[in-house]
Amino acid sequence: MPERVLICGAGVAGSIVAFYLGKADFQVTVVERSKAEQKAGQGIEIEEPALSVVRHMGVLDTLESVKTGEEGAEFVDQRSRSYGIFKAGGISPTGELELMRGDLTEVLYKAADAHLNVTYLFETTIQSLRQTQDKVIVDLAHRPTRSVKTEEFDLVVGADGVKSRTRQLAMGSPEELNCFKAVGAYTAYFSIPKQDQDWPYSRLCHFPGRKVVWMRPVSKASDVTSVYLIHVGKNVPALSRANAVGDRMKQKEALAELYSGLGWEVPRVIEEMLKAENFYSDELMQVKLQKWSQDRVVLVGDAAWAPTPFTGEGNQLAIMGAHVLAQEISRYRSSAAFDAYEKRLRAYVEDAQNIPLGGYAPYIFVPQTSLGVWVFRTLIYLGSWIVRFIAWRGMPDGSDQQHKEFDLQIEKDETKKAR
Repeated sequence: MPERVLICGAGVAGSIVAFYLGKADFQVTVVERSKAEQKAGQGIEIEEPALSVVRHMGVLDTLESVKTGEEGAEFVDQRSRSYGIFKAGGISPTGELELMRGDLTEVLYKAADAHLNVTYLFETTIQSLRQTQDKVIVDLAHRPTRSVKTEEFDLVVGADGVKSRTRQLAMGSPEELNCFKAVGAYTAYFSIPKQDQDWPYSRLCHFPGRKVVWMRPVSKASDVTSVYLIHVGKNVPALSRANAVGDRMKQKEALAELYSGLGWEVPRVIEEMLKAENFYSDELMQVKLQKWSQDRVVLVGDAAWAPTPFTGEGNQLAIMGAHVLAQEISRYRSSAAFDAYEKRLRAYVEDAQNIPLGGYAPYIFVPQTSLGVWVFRTLIYLGSWIVRFIAWRGMPDGSDQQHKEFDLQIEKDETKKAR
């Protein structure tokens, strides 16, 4: 009988693990608390070495067809005056393969679900988990019907994000594990109705008080624009309280107060935010664990090592980590795979979790004072002209050396199959 694996979370990491384990003849069940048709999340990019994984999966052409088409990032001031444009690729905030997270997860879900031995259960959560010597007994709750069924699995993979329920059931609460490391910043993202100026560049505006508003196009045909609010600061009591209890309206009200009185398109953003349905807000936390597995349960992606957006590595690590985990499970076909997975990946992950400039990048790139904002804008202005000059001269900009190397052992697996 094929080994049975439960994957908690149908996001990027969960569906990649499901795809490869389905391909390796495991009997895979994926549970996801959201609805099947629900798309959520921010814009993300895929670059090497994670790009090699989606290429190997055979979904790269599909992903190319659903990328946002964002042509680059434009930095503007409170009067909408541009002071720097960075075309997609290289050092730009816009990657060459820029996608909405919902589109990426849909493509990965469909690729995994194409395997007959992979089953997705949406609007389903893991309620309890009990481990024995040779299996994991799990109670799965179906939210619409409020029914609960008990199933047995050989292995369980927690790919359910920063606040992982799987991690808590298998290892303990975040307080017991002391695994949350606040980075001193808050973020929110949501969609608002699109206007002509929202295409084709994303636009960033910095304000004193360490505040940023970033507006990003979803696609040329879309009727909405994505908005990201970023605030670097450790003392926002109203927002902290609202985040703690998950009260979306209180979160919106706290952000509206925090961003009140600012120029540019902020009044429009705040007005539409208060009506937005796909709203998400939280304090940014890194996850740092002494071990990524407990007996027959293993974690991957943000559940194991959330790096925060300030590293720019979250999506990359989710893709790479899922591939490595599935690779090792396919090789060992037991929980012995978990140590091999962690041995291969931990050093790379810990390096990727380092926030640039000794952890001070958020404070440098999101200034506190009006003078700091002016200095930042001046540097962006000069930097944009340097990039243009380099492009005009046809000189290398160093972007091909910016990716950290990691051996995904894809060729090794292909060699084994050929034999």
